[in-house]
Amino acid sequence: MMSKITPSKTYFGQFDGQFIEDVHQLLAWGYQDAKTRIHVPLNNKDKQETAITGFIAEAIEDRIDNLNRPDWCIFYSVSDDPPARHATKSGRSRPRSDLTLKSNILGGPKFIFEAKRLKKGSYSVGGYTGAEGMECFVSGKYASRYDEAGMLGYIQSDSLEYWQQTVKKKIATTANELSLIPPQQNIHIIDAFPLEWVSHHQREDVGRDIAIYHILLDCRSQNSPASQ
Repeated sequence: MMSKITPSKTYFGQFDGQFIEDVHQLLAWGYQDAKTRIHVPLNNKDKQETAITGFIAEAIEDRIDNLNRPDWCIFYSVSDDPPARHATKSGRSRPRSDLTLKSNILGGPKFIFEAKRLKKGSYSVGGYTGAEGMECFVSGKYASRYDEAGMLGYIQSDSLEYWQQTVKKKIATTANELSLIPPQQNIHIIDAFPLEWVSHHQREDVGRDIAIYHILLDCRSQNSPASQ
């Protein structure tokens, strides 16, 4: 692995394929290890978006710190709710993405995730695609330095397959608002995320397009049926 890289301060350049795979693997481990904390009764406060993200981030950190980890893990760090740089906002008023996985190599990239709950009747697909979801990336509010980022869907009702189709349809029907470059494409990075797909979007304010990876995580409580 390279010891340092020298990207522009405003544009990193294309991510390396190994970086993308490592980010996916760390996320998969974190989600797997956090399942016992995520799968709680539906009325529990730990079903909140920030709590779920925190559980996953802590589990990823534990993996990185584990003495039996793969050697490559030492090159990464994780943070949840990190502030983003902003031209006019500072302190607590800065916008905050949900989860960031960072390469610790000097000058290395960050992979930024925004997460949204998906639950029929409570947390609709509009929140996932809207101003506090995908539009944060399309507008350049988040990840303006990068060409790739990720959306996490925390599924709290129905099946992952149901929400995959529902989200895809919403992205297609709001193509203008999201500056979508069709088609959306199913992809396979690691086996843990068999329903993953990518959508591509123009970003006029940034001057470069962005690819958004969509990953759905089963966050239904253990006593929740697959369909409600």
